[in-house]
Amino acid sequence: MTALQTVLARKTRGDWIAYAFIAPAIVVLALVVGIPALTTLGFSFTDVTFLRPTEFVGLRNYLTLIGDPVFGQALWNTLYYTVGVTVPSMALGLGTAMLLNVRYPGRNVFRAILYLPVLVSIAAAAMVWIYLYDPDLGPINGLLQTVGLPVPRWLQSPSTAMPALIVMGIWRDYGTSMLLYLAGLQNVPEEVREAARIDGAGPVRTFWSVILPLLRPVTFYLVVLTVTGSFQVFGSIYIMTQGGPIGSTSTVVYQIFENAFSYSDFGYSSAMSVVLFVLILVFSIAGARIVNGRER
Repeated sequence: MTALQTVLARKTRGDWIAYAFIAPAIVVLALVVGIPALTTLGFSFTDVTFLRPTEFVGLRNYLTLIGDPVFGQALWNTLYYTVGVTVPSMALGLGTAMLLNVRYPGRNVFRAILYLPVLVSIAAAAMVWIYLYDPDLGPINGLLQTVGLPVPRWLQSPSTAMPALIVMGIWRDYGTSMLLYLAGLQNVPEEVREAARIDGAGPVRTFWSVILPLLRPVTFYLVVLTVTGSFQVFGSIYIMTQGGPIGSTSTVVYQIFENAFSYSDFGYSSAMSVVLFVLILVFSIAGARIVNGRER
């Protein structure tokens, strides 16, 4: 056996060992994700309810979605929520990470405190925010009333319900942005910062021209992570507003839940799930290509 054949044989044996280690994870992923996903895709072409036999309807569910004003509003609400949470949470996360990347006493305590909202369960967080937004007893309206400002009915008004949910979403999500940006900042070589200072760049110019470009992979990862999470928002809406008032906080995932478990229309809800999956997939691929293109 030649040296090349020996190397190839070792490589092949190493590949099989690697495949053996990841095989259990692949099997679990196929059972937990793959089979339900394919089942949902199949259901989207049928009329599935508990009241009558399953009937194949082709693209009827998707054609109905196109002209469904309720789904259209839910899609718009989802986009509104996603943009409203993604941009501020990432900006706050970056700003906080910059502050926490400086050495001073108690820095680690502040890091832990600011990350705590990420660890709080959605049910507990929703109950706390329901109290905060209470129009009569909540401290937010109490503070506004003290300074002489109007006191809105946050979760009961169509004009304020979604902004109120967005504020809660920012509170929950920006800790993740802070943590990842902090990790990215700590990986910026000190030699690069020093070179920028030697070239005469001030703090602002160093941030925009040196630090921010180096954080681009973290930024696009956070964009994909935050957007995919926001597209699937459900828990806070289910607990706090139930999609109201007047559908102003109903999102795509909430409509999937409503059609499946309130109306037993599993075929239509499956079509919504497929559309949501395609939207998330398209955005994730676009984000990944942007990252790869910028890093070349």
